[in-house]
Amino acid sequence: MFWAFVFTLISCNRDSKGYYKTESGLKYQYLKENPKGEQAKTGDYVEIKMAYANSSDSILFNTKELGGTIKMQIHKPAYKASYNEALLMLKTGERALFKIRADSFYVKTRKEKIPLFIKKDEYLTFDIELLKILNKKEVIKEQKALDEQRKKDEENLLNYYLKENNIKIEPFISGLYYIETKSGNGKAAKPGDILTVHYTGKFLSGEIFDSSYKRNQPFRFKLGAGNVIAGWEEGFSKMREGGKATFIIPSYLAYGKKGYGKIIPPYSTLIFEVELLKLN
Repeated sequence: MFWAFVFTLISCNRDSKGYYKTESGLKYQYLKENPKGEQAKTGDYVEIKMAYANSSDSILFNTKELGGTIKMQIHKPAYKASYNEALLMLKTGERALFKIRADSFYVKTRKEKIPLFIKKDEYLTFDIELLKILNKKEVIKEQKALDEQRKKDEENLLNYYLKENNIKIEPFISGLYYIETKSGNGKAAKPGDILTVHYTGKFLSGEIFDSSYKRNQPFRFKLGAGNVIAGWEEGFSKMREGGKATFIIPSYLAYGKKGYGKIIPPYSTLIFEVELLKLN
């Protein structure tokens, strides 16, 4: 196992691997208890140490890689045996292991796809230590200041990129930069059309994070249905069949302050080199 147990408790109510089970079905095992600690409750902002691994004990995440701890808010559990239920079982100073289904954690909690190397019915093992319960007003104030700084950093990076690449066009009112690289001579895209497109997505650094060209698999979506980011909706609405363009999309027209999983960091301006292949 990738965790070393600091002590062993013997109980006839435990399974063969030392786990208790709540009424909801959440399996847990305390590694450190603190009866005098402050009980976490729904709505609290907390600071925790956390690591989780798959059934093969391969570590998927560890707060040590993010400076040691993370701060987050505990939400009301939306389903049985959930991640938030695990947090609500802890008092400050306590540490425990929890078994949570992969599909529940990724799809229901993180709102993202399950990694290909993890089975949906596989159980992840979480090692969580609750360090302290934070002052809500101070956390919100701190988060607001951090968001403002990230916005300024993003704006500075974008301005630097535009200057270094001698891009002098004005953005649309929305903030989208639209650079036509090839005029299309087909039909103009309009809401309700099914668009077949190719694209390469990059960060301002030039690093590619996604490309339909690499997969040799065009992407299809319905314009105006809200199934893609706002920058795509606006950009493709300016194109004709057969055309090519570059979209420079500020984060508020893309994935905003939350980002997108491990792929898109928060407050990321994105560059898409796109081609409108066909309209249906």
